[in-house]
Amino acid sequence: MATKKEDTKFWQQLHTDAIEEPAKEAAAPQKKYWGTVLPAKDFDRTADAKALRSLVMERDVDEQKLIDILAHRSQRQRMEIAMQYEIDFDEDLIGDLVTMLGADNDFGRLVWALMTPPRLYDARCLRGAMEGTGTDESVLIEILCSRNNKQIKKIIEAYSFATNFDLKKDLEQETDGNLRSLLIAMWEADREDKNVDYTVTLGEASTLIDEELGPSLEKILATRSYAHLRQTFLDYRRLSGHHIMEMISRQTGGFMNPTKDAIKEGYLAIVKCVLSLPGYFAERLYMAMMGFGTDENTLTRVIVSRCEVDMKKVADIYERRHGKSLGAAIADETSGGYCNLLLALIGQE
Repeated sequence: MATKKEDTKFWQQLHTDAIEEPAKEAAAPQKKYWGTVLPAKDFDRTADAKALRSLVMERDVDEQKLIDILAHRSQRQRMEIAMQYEIDFDEDLIGDLVTMLGADNDFGRLVWALMTPPRLYDARCLRGAMEGTGTDESVLIEILCSRNNKQIKKIIEAYSFATNFDLKKDLEQETDGNLRSLLIAMWEADREDKNVDYTVTLGEASTLIDEELGPSLEKILATRSYAHLRQTFLDYRRLSGHHIMEMISRQTGGFMNPTKDAIKEGYLAIVKCVLSLPGYFAERLYMAMMGFGTDENTLTRVIVSRCEVDMKKVADIYERRHGKSLGAAIADETSGGYCNLLLALIGQE
């Protein structure tokens, strides 16, 4: 496992890459697609609906046939298949798949995630993190701190529609202290989309040096644009001599202090998303598979949410950071149809 110094150095490199990336993309002849799941060519939703109906009607589940369809259709195409399935067979495809596969196993939950619209899936993951005894704060942080304004607003609507609960009220009831304040600030979806004002970034960097974990930190992290924050972090490092991640880790460190651990995770999640969204999700995947046991729910959630966005970048950063391909790590930690579907989704089947 990397030392804190090595970890900070790696994120500093991702910071540099993020600042240089817009110019590189502007110079490229055409925009590159970084997802690993592409829309199927010659897509025929009627044929796919019929094939899935045949699988549902079989007594034994043919997992590979299911993978061959679902892992090689875009999310929009999967939704079209579901609509065609209902038209042709007067049945709910998602319901039939859950009945066939079960909802109490990793493969079944992964298939359900693929067949669920992203905003609704995020909403259900958030509700699941707050149901029952205890709260999975890491799930709340991952979703709310990594989604943009438009996505968060859609999640809020989906949460109310799907659960009959109010997301803000649930966050207020299930979290407390600085973490509650931060998550509510992210719920407000008030991040700016402005050009960088270098005078403002320099001033805010100075403020963060003076205040450290004062009230300005939350406001700046929750409302400034990613480009603005990258420059602020750069100014902070020039003025203070160290990276803002080091300050957050130092000021929120505490032996076996869950409250401090939670807000530290929240602050660092935003910083890492600003520096590199793919880097943040590569780290989430690594943490899901390191040590004893595997967090399959995080594997599913991250891979489903990024496979049509930037999974190529996620996998590349994962391998650069850990010296092992993401596919090899997944193959070591999972098995069966669940493993095969994950590998297909990241393009390493």
